[in-house]
Amino acid sequence: MPRDGETTESPALTPVRVRWRRQELLLTDGTYLLGRDSSCHILLEDARISRRHARISVDGSLVFVEDLGSMNGILVNGTRVRERRALFDGDWVTIGGEELELCIGEGGRQRHKTDTLDELSPIPPSSRKEADRRISEPPEAEETTQRTRSLEILANIADQALGAGRTNDAADLLKTTLLDVLQEATDGIGVEDETRLFCLNYALKLSSVTTKPKWLDYAVDLLRVTGSSCDADLARQLSAAYRAHPKADLGRLDAWANSLLNAEDEEARASAGRAAQIGVDVRRSRR
Repeated sequence: MPRDGETTESPALTPVRVRWRRQELLLTDGTYLLGRDSSCHILLEDARISRRHARISVDGSLVFVEDLGSMNGILVNGTRVRERRALFDGDWVTIGGEELELCIGEGGRQRHKTDTLDELSPIPPSSRKEADRRISEPPEAEETTQRTRSLEILANIADQALGAGRTNDAADLLKTTLLDVLQEATDGIGVEDETRLFCLNYALKLSSVTTKPKWLDYAVDLLRVTGSSCDADLARQLSAAYRAHPKADLGRLDAWANSLLNAEDEEARASAGRAAQIGVDVRRSRR
């Protein structure tokens, strides 16, 4: 009991954060669903991740993770977890191709104080009952919502990094999503136009601020495997990019142009001509 005139203070809450792709997501008490469905609190974009893959529960400094019957499971510090498992500061949770580090208290902040791109103030949690209700509902038929939201977050943070001249940070943040989308397209999985344009746009942005041609090569590979056309504006962007990267592989450009020649519609053949002309002009400038 406090003496007269004294007040009591609630003990300071121990901050709990999940570090993911060099972001720190602040978790307050409650339940968080992780997966690809738009009902999840933390959206993870990877074909190996189930729509509702895992659940993290926070109660003060006590944190637990639980697999929700996913096909590919979860790993904690490299070990497959099949039952509800307590997590501690510094533990790594692997879900599909995504890795999340748990930071409890100030230890995690000190470990990464110079290596964090952005901090997102707290993600609103759900009660256990509400989380169970979300899990019981059928997932949305369309998966564009969660990917769109993920891309919006990535775009915001990547733009901040690029604006501050932190090119490597932006590339580290974007590369998993960009490479996953290219792999999906290569495997014949349909890629939404919005996603394709996002990847193309940021690959060309990275290409314009780096000395190595790998992001230009990526952009042309993406155009080829998605059967994308080449309008006049894109042709100008690619021409400028190839001139800025004299070691970029023109064979990729040729392969894209040749793939468009096989199309039946007139616009695709016009695109093939524009793409081929880029190669002609660039080779002439390299002599």
